[in-house]
Amino acid sequence: MLALVLTLLIHPNADSLRIFRVPDVVVTSTRNAVIPQDSPSKVVNLDVKQLTGLGFSGIADILSSAGGLFVKDYGPSQLSTISMRGTGSEETLFMLDGIRINSVQNGLVDLFLIPSSQIGSIEIAEGGSSALFGADAIGGIVNLRTESSSTPGLSATFGAGSYGYQQGRLTIDQNLNGASISIMAGRTRSRNNFDFDYSDGLNSYPMVRTGADYVSDNQFAKITIPGKESSTTIVVSNVSANRGTPGPVTGPYFVGTQREYDGDFLSAVNHKNRLGDLILSTSVGFTYSYLRYVDLPTVPGGFSIDDFYKMLSLQPSVQLQYSSRELDWVAGIDAEGDRGTSSEMMGTKDRTRIGAFTSAVLNLRGPFTSDIHLSPSMRLDRYSDFGGSFNPKFGLNMKPAASLPFNIRASIGTSFRAPTFNELYFASVGNAAIKPERSVNYDAGLVFSIKTPVDIEADADYYHINITDGIVWEPSVGSLWRPVNYQRTLSRGIELRIQANYNDVAALAANYSLGQSLDLSDPQSPTYNMQLIYRPEEQASVVAAVSPWITTLSAAVRYVGFRYTSAANDEFLPGFTTVDLSTGARIHVSDFVLSPLLTVRNVLNESYQVIPQYPMPLRTFYFSIGVQFNQQKEVP
Repeated sequence: MLALVLTLLIHPNADSLRIFRVPDVVVTSTRNAVIPQDSPSKVVNLDVKQLTGLGFSGIADILSSAGGLFVKDYGPSQLSTISMRGTGSEETLFMLDGIRINSVQNGLVDLFLIPSSQIGSIEIAEGGSSALFGADAIGGIVNLRTESSSTPGLSATFGAGSYGYQQGRLTIDQNLNGASISIMAGRTRSRNNFDFDYSDGLNSYPMVRTGADYVSDNQFAKITIPGKESSTTIVVSNVSANRGTPGPVTGPYFVGTQREYDGDFLSAVNHKNRLGDLILSTSVGFTYSYLRYVDLPTVPGGFSIDDFYKMLSLQPSVQLQYSSRELDWVAGIDAEGDRGTSSEMMGTKDRTRIGAFTSAVLNLRGPFTSDIHLSPSMRLDRYSDFGGSFNPKFGLNMKPAASLPFNIRASIGTSFRAPTFNELYFASVGNAAIKPERSVNYDAGLVFSIKTPVDIEADADYYHINITDGIVWEPSVGSLWRPVNYQRTLSRGIELRIQANYNDVAALAANYSLGQSLDLSDPQSPTYNMQLIYRPEEQASVVAAVSPWITTLSAAVRYVGFRYTSAANDEFLPGFTTVDLSTGARIHVSDFVLSPLLTVRNVLNESYQVIPQYPMPLRTFYFSIGVQFNQQKEVP
């Protein structure tokens, strides 16, 4: 099967809605500014605002358009996580403006709790990166960059859709004494009682999902203060949600009553100051997350659950950077203090970490080559609860000859994942002696770029990830389970990507990934050398768009291959294909811009599940309209 994925971008001006590609500059892959073509590992940059303009509904939907990622979706408004290059959800590091947001409690990031309206772009650096950013970057890094606007004005968005979906958002952008200020507030809600088909293996039953209603509120503010030799950015984000989490559908008469209450708060201050040829960057971030899970009994005297988790983190950092034509070098120190309390832990738990890192890009020219970029880096982390971890990485990117339209890239390094508070301290079964997971990562690939009447970019990559001391939960005493360092896994595969753009009015991009994630823990076990559960071997998606005049028409096709649901690989979920269609426009009326958008998801009415017993909706419809008032005219 062929798998395809895209990134499409819309550029509005006074007369038309245009599709184009942006020559992205990224910093995630090496901590040093580098364009993706010169990076030693695969790096993708997604423009969130322009993708939502093509009908993509949220962060999970947007990430599904990037090759190498599998979105583990438990249904609308439910938990959504990712698996990058076949690794676990806890083995990918998420950052928001450089601040770590993986849960200290369980290591996860719930994509439902990240409003796409707050995010301007997403940098995805695939492959092990603990030599750069520390723990949890075994599969790679997802760096979310908050939205910012330099155009003063007022905008509002209103939306409605199937099954009681409603959306409203108000944004104010203003310049005050040279400072750029953006304030945003929004609410999304839905009854979420969607139709789906349930099968017990013999018969199929049309059903309605119950108990999955939700309401989510988010507030966001960003202030950017430029100076002659410095700049300061302040970000504050708050997200709260009240949602039904009815769990797996186990029969044709299933009714779920569980609920979850979430709160995520983040604040960050970043300051940069030029000191001659050096740039000094300091930052501090604070995160607080609250989760309450309630499962009340449905019959008198029944079993009930009412648990809570409160986690906070303080993250200061300082780094020094030097840049020249031959060398881009950065070094720094960062720290983290975590505190957690929960009804499922005995007492309040604390953790501290300090890390020191250095990274460089050496730009050379060889006798038979056009360009050579060498990227050595290393990092040392020290944790208060399990000790230290040293991780080096070395990368290479070279252009064999100036006349050739491709680069060769490769990297090798080590990474690790830190144990979570659940694994260390959960009730009476936490294991305080647990060790971090370790990995050895290497990858290699080719990057092509051709400028013709149709601009084409393409890349092909191979990756190989060996993980040892993998943390898994195993039966302990009675019916209790306990985390241990037992698992050993191997993830390997290939990723292909192509992106084409014609005359800024039509674009197409595609990704294909074929990979294995094998359990190599015990040669005597029946699960030895078997594919890990919920890891598809193949994935594919394609998105295409054309932009005649002021309108844009787009189509997105996503294919996910079968996933094993048992460790012995004797049970599986079939593969599925979904098709989404969208049409939008950008209409200028005096100082106002109207942006209507109609999206039909799952056009073919495919009945499918991403995770077993968690149904996904059949065909759904969504309509939104944005109204924007600019105090300054848009520049074409």
